[in-house]
Amino acid sequence: MSKITDLLEQKIKELKGQLHDERTLTYIGQTQCVYFLDGEMHIQYDDDKRLVMDTEQLYKDLPYIIEQTCKEQKKMQEAYLEEIKQSIEAL
Repeated sequence: MSKITDLLEQKIKELKGQLHDERTLTYIGQTQCVYFLDGEMHIQYDDDKRLVMDTEQLYKDLPYIIEQTCKEQKKMQEAYLEEIKQSIEAL
């Protein structure tokens, strides 16, 4: 009986963690519109949702954002290139 209780408690804890992530994280895959108004950047996504950010803070964060974006993009390009090489070798 305690084994089942332990499993259920573990599953509840896992689900609570997932719920927390759903409430606190926002994933933006594609944007529909980006515009600036009154010192704020507005990014529209998922048809009716919008992310609004203060441009002064954005300006301060830009060096880090650009650095990390380039780093992640480089990793993705290397992964794609490896897939292309493997596809060619398979021919």
